[in-house]
Amino acid sequence: MNANDATFTELTTAHTGSTVEDNAPNAPADASFDLVIEAVAGTAVGNSGAPYTLTVSAIDLTAVGQPWPPQVLTQAFNPAAGWKLSGAGPDYRYTHTIPIAVPGGGPGGPLAGHTLRCVASLVSQGAQIVSIIQGDPFVLV
Repeated sequence: MNANDATFTELTTAHTGSTVEDNAPNAPADASFDLVIEAVAGTAVGNSGAPYTLTVSAIDLTAVGQPWPPQVLTQAFNPAAGWKLSGAGPDYRYTHTIPIAVPGGGPGGPLAGHTLRCVASLVSQGAQIVSIIQGDPFVLV
């Protein structure tokens, strides 16, 4: 990894409390699920304290719309935000779990049977570092 760069490596929907990808993350009867984001950063960036904005949004592929407002998080490249030195080398690794409440109360709600896809972007202050990732499609029950 370039010492001055950061990039997403994974964006996964998972059952609440899990990190394993699930194509129906709120099944069988949950009103929420987790979105798990993973990234890596080079040695110069990973603990630099440089600020960035993490934006997470969802696209309802069934209704062709946005099922809930995007989440915009202001973070920094530091251990407090979740950036940790990789044990396998000089790079930094990041894992962040965002709980997502399913609109309408979960199973059987207005989004039941809809296929969705989540998208995340990371943009550093000054836009020197930019990364975008989309997760696999998933179905709400």
